[in-house]
Amino acid sequence: MKILLSSAFGTLQLQADTVVSIAARDGYDLMVAVAAGLIAATFLAVLLGLLYLFVQARNTVRAVERIRRSLLEDPAVESLRNTAANVEGISEVVRDEVTELTRSLGAVSERVQQASDRMEERIEEFNALMEVVQSEAEGVFLDTASTARGVRSGVNRLGTPRPARNDREDPDDGESPRDRPDPSPPHGASGTPTDTMP
Repeated sequence: MKILLSSAFGTLQLQADTVVSIAARDGYDLMVAVAAGLIAATFLAVLLGLLYLFVQARNTVRAVERIRRSLLEDPAVESLRNTAANVEGISEVVRDEVTELTRSLGAVSERVQQASDRMEERIEEFNALMEVVQSEAEGVFLDTASTARGVRSGVNRLGTPRPARNDREDPDDGESPRDRPDPSPPHGASGTPTDTMP
């Protein structure tokens, strides 16, 4: 038997001679059907769980965005941001100043070291000069002492009276006793020689 149905979409023909057969179910088929059902249920549960997590994540992102907007609009946060920018600027200036100070201290330390080296050289030169001056002074002192001793010895010899010579004993001299110089130095009132070396 043929049934024709017509519709706006076309003609659909059903045939009555279609045979549907349903196989008998045994334990294995039942186990496969239950397993397929469990897999489908597990897949559906996982899908629903992921959908729930997605919705929760979306709500969390929206809440974080609301909090971020409120923080951006908050004057205290703006003040903190300005303060942080100022602190960053100040720390950069301090860092630059410390770097410059360290460089300057290094230069000063180097100059002090150079001045110390020069001063040490000059002190060594001055010590060498003082040694030369001391040896020269010792030489002059010894020469002066020696000369003074010689003068003293000469003065002592001149100051001792010599025995008077008789003109008769020395006839070839040709000088009279008056013409001869007085061998003794002039004496003052105290009887000490007046010609002394300073």
